[in-house]
Amino acid sequence: MTLTLAPAIISLFCLLAWVPPQTEMPVEVALEQPPQAEEVVRFDGDVVIRATIRNAQDLMLLNQLSDDPWSHSPGIGGASDWRLTRDRLPVLRTAGVPFTVIISDVQALVQGERDRLTQRAAAVDWFADFKNLADVNAKLDAVVAAHPATCSIVTAGTSIQGRTIRGIRISRHPTSTPVPAFVFTATQHAREWAATMTAMWFIERLSADDGTDARITAIVDASEVFVFPVVNPDGYEYSWVTNRMWRKNRRLNSGGAYGVDLNRNWGTGWGGSGSSGTQSSETYRGTAAFSEPESAGFRDFMLPRTNMAGHIDIHSYSQMFLWPTSYVATLPPDQASFSKVGTAVQTAIKSQYNKTYTIGSSYTTYGPTAGCIEDWTYTVVGNLGFCVEVRDTGTYGFIMPASEIAPNVIENFAGAKVMMEELLKASTISLVSGPGSSIDADRASPVKVTVTPNVGTLIATNPVRLKWQVNGGSVQSAAMTVSGSQRVSQVPAIACDQSVTWWVEAETNFAITRWPQNVPGSVRTSVASACGVEGDLDGDGVVSGADIALLLLDFGSCPGCAADLDASGTVDAGDVALLLLMFG
Repeated sequence: MTLTLAPAIISLFCLLAWVPPQTEMPVEVALEQPPQAEEVVRFDGDVVIRATIRNAQDLMLLNQLSDDPWSHSPGIGGASDWRLTRDRLPVLRTAGVPFTVIISDVQALVQGERDRLTQRAAAVDWFADFKNLADVNAKLDAVVAAHPATCSIVTAGTSIQGRTIRGIRISRHPTSTPVPAFVFTATQHAREWAATMTAMWFIERLSADDGTDARITAIVDASEVFVFPVVNPDGYEYSWVTNRMWRKNRRLNSGGAYGVDLNRNWGTGWGGSGSSGTQSSETYRGTAAFSEPESAGFRDFMLPRTNMAGHIDIHSYSQMFLWPTSYVATLPPDQASFSKVGTAVQTAIKSQYNKTYTIGSSYTTYGPTAGCIEDWTYTVVGNLGFCVEVRDTGTYGFIMPASEIAPNVIENFAGAKVMMEELLKASTISLVSGPGSSIDADRASPVKVTVTPNVGTLIATNPVRLKWQVNGGSVQSAAMTVSGSQRVSQVPAIACDQSVTWWVEAETNFAITRWPQNVPGSVRTSVASACGVEGDLDGDGVVSGADIALLLLDFGSCPGCAADLDASGTVDAGDVALLLLMFG
């Protein structure tokens, strides 16, 4: 039915919507030093509700009563979470908006968390409680110091207040090695501390368990992994020091309000539904795509890396695993691949603590969110881009108890491992026939394989390639052509006593898979037959009287005979003389 608003409620709309005029201020430039600390923000009287939005009037009312929607993208037709003051609940009741209070005292949760973190003693387990920006950066440095062979610090520009956006690279291979790459980003939204801890757990496990855990070792063998635990360092620091519920970065906008929502500032779909042009909005998208140094810096980090295969952007909360498209209802061209990987991730997460994460295309599953990072990495960088919303579903919201950190990070790493494994086996290559360890000299060797794409589709031009090196020389390549259900090519002929190493690569739009093993340096080596001893006509490895006897049998005109040692076309005394010189 259509809701008729009483005049008193309409008056309340006007009062709540009115904002005092503000003096226009210039756009802030990057600061050399962060501003001085402000008084700590309190949330006395605040509650969080879960409301069912029946129509546009409900949505308008909630936007008037609350300036802080906690849900990803509140819209008509579903339930969404909102923080507001308790004294505004009667307005909702009068308007008939269905809601329940899911957090009855926000300040109590915030204060309890602050007291706990202030009084905590140093714990043996780094993941026993949340960590501030200084702790995170110190941990990154400690990981690199402990694992210098596989870990190194990487950066993606600086924030609006001049903080470096730091991450870590984990791989067994130099940066120039052509292996698939994975990237994990976290904490675009400052108050989502659970996201930070999740990313840090990924770093901990990929570095510490390499060499002892077979699955992790295989990932480090076959790829390079980048993890950026705090993409929004200014906002994260501000959420620790001043305002626990701060979401955006710390740009001073021209109208005087602070902050741009970094996850509405990316180029794909920028400016569309699910973002706001109002500077005070929690989803304010900025003046243009990549207007913020944080998003622009990470863009510049990603663009040169043409080997990116998969990406997960980590958020809290809702227990969802989402993929493009986020700004329109249209499903992505690679929907089948997204669904295949998403289902595998969902299963892996549930296998840990029986938590079910809802999966699906972001717009159709959770609502519009134009300008998100995963849309950009998918459409521009060309990787399979996801967004995960970690625990919980609203009981604690952004203020996760310390006891939830461990199960949360463990289940999400189980999902991240599966995402990487699925993309590393983007194609299944099976050898049908090919040269063994020994081959005939001066004769080409055919190779036949079958290739099944698992994630993505085979690229249009030369998707399956035979590659080889002769005696360690330069790498050469040939396209494997389609023959029925197989792909065929051949290792070219090599001279006697030479060796050839060869392998097969199949390329989808996301990753290159390699046979015989999906790691650099994995090859099959074939050695050509040994060169014969000149004059050894009977093949016993030495030149002896038996060879003279064989030569005499061919005396006379004999073009091409093995006994025609001087290639004169005739076996004669000259050949006997040569053979005698070869004796022994």
